[in-house]
Amino acid sequence: MHRKPLQPDDSWETDAVWKLLDQAPPATAGPRFVHDTVRAARLTGQAQPWWQRLLAPAPLAGFAAASATILVFAVLSWIGPSPESASQTATLDSQQAAAIQDIAETETLIAAVDQLDDFSDTELVSLIGF
Repeated sequence: MHRKPLQPDDSWETDAVWKLLDQAPPATAGPRFVHDTVRAARLTGQAQPWWQRLLAPAPLAGFAAASATILVFAVLSWIGPSPESASQTATLDSQQAAAIQDIAETETLIAAVDQLDDFSDTELVSLIGF
């Protein structure tokens, strides 16, 4: 498998941008360049080790909130619903559930009428129920 070597591309040497760059004066460092660079390096500081970032206050607060949420759900699922609350729940077949569903649909339609631009045609048709 022999390939022909590529021809050198010298078009970049005749580019107008390179000609302008050749005419530009060279950039020189100012008298305070070293001082400013060292100061910026000192202000940047060093990166903390991974274990210090892990034990920082923000990750610990998130971890504590997540742990508390999991604990609350675990306790609630372990205890279970009380017999009084189980008897008070409305079934989907009841008249109360049908009335609540009707009220919710009416409120959604009223909100859609007030803000027609926020809904697509498909969403409006599905809200009307066709």
